[in-house]
Amino acid sequence: MRLYLLVLFSVSLMACGGNSSSGGAAAASGLASWPASQQGENPPPAPEQFEPIVTNGAELAAMLPSNVVNRLFDPVAFGYTINDISDPVIVEHMVRSTFAQLQDGSRPQHAYHWYGHPYENAEVALIPVEFLNRYGTKLYGEIVLPYAATGSPREGPFPVIIALEGLNTNIAMYRWWHRLFADNGYMVFAFDFSGQGHSEDEVEGDPGNNLHDAQDAMTYLFEQSSVASVLNAEQVGVIGHSMGAAAVLRVQEQEASNATEANPVRIKAAVAAAPVGESVSASPIPIMIQTGDHDGPIAPLPFINPAVVRPLYDSFESDRAFIVAEASSHGQHTNYPFLPTATWGRDIAATYSLAWMNYYLRGDASALSVLEGGHPHLSFLHDSATRINGLEKVYRGNGLAPDPAEFE
Repeated sequence: MRLYLLVLFSVSLMACGGNSSSGGAAAASGLASWPASQQGENPPPAPEQFEPIVTNGAELAAMLPSNVVNRLFDPVAFGYTINDISDPVIVEHMVRSTFAQLQDGSRPQHAYHWYGHPYENAEVALIPVEFLNRYGTKLYGEIVLPYAATGSPREGPFPVIIALEGLNTNIAMYRWWHRLFADNGYMVFAFDFSGQGHSEDEVEGDPGNNLHDAQDAMTYLFEQSSVASVLNAEQVGVIGHSMGAAAVLRVQEQEASNATEANPVRIKAAVAAAPVGESVSASPIPIMIQTGDHDGPIAPLPFINPAVVRPLYDSFESDRAFIVAEASSHGQHTNYPFLPTATWGRDIAATYSLAWMNYYLRGDASALSVLEGGHPHLSFLHDSATRINGLEKVYRGNGLAPDPAEFE
């Protein structure tokens, strides 16, 4: 058994980079139909001797070497466990993905596979692409088409979301977030930072600058991609989680009047989910910070991140929001099956991030009632807050926090 797995490890590692897009703005002009797209990638079958028992945790644990068992079963090392998962579809997906990660060119040192989630993969229409950053490193991205490509590109131009991933992750872990915006009529572009997911390691001279990668992704999308002609350059937002949230904050800095590295396309709104105590200068664009009671930020250590990042929120002079989800962890923004977090965490992340972009990119006045309406599972430990159109409101749980003046 161990020899078999060693053979799997010895297979030449080759990243599945997807199909390069050779079209550009000129080629896409008058786009009558969507370019060819595909669903999210699912893992191949497990090795033959394991396929019949992919849902049997006890048998798997008995047959596998310790390093593979740890990857599947050790919640201390990796923050998840399949021992108590009752959904066989998710368990099968996780087991097959773990086996595939040993031979498919992904980075085994990254705990997270790149096969997304079985219930998200089938609901998206994405175009895999490759593009070069300014240093010559090849990056992998996915253009997620609006309404799963069921409509026509002639319904555009479409508002755009640029999505930035966390450290040691990949874009498939955030497919639920990409799908959320695509299902609501946005064109979403997500890509793997250099050294992550399907992207290549940095070439010589590439400093691994996430701001530059994000800006180069914007340039590619608007100037070279096959959907460039149906994008609305006046309605562009950026979202990101963890390290990606830090990159979001760097991107928003470049919208200031004195920016040193202005973005190639103007960003009109931002959502930074679980940033790690960043110190950045403010810009005029509206920015939302999301976190949770148990956002450590690296592990579910209670009560750390909300207090750490609140001063960042207070430093912003533009419209702003600070959303703290009750009992939620750093994992609430991923679709990785077994990262522990509150069951309502993703609903809060989705509700507020979509409303934020609808209000500031589309001018949808109805989104204001969502942003200022509270939520049953906002934190009772930390204040959530919004300042929109100069009016600041503070929330605890399902409603506005009492005004201290009422008790004087």
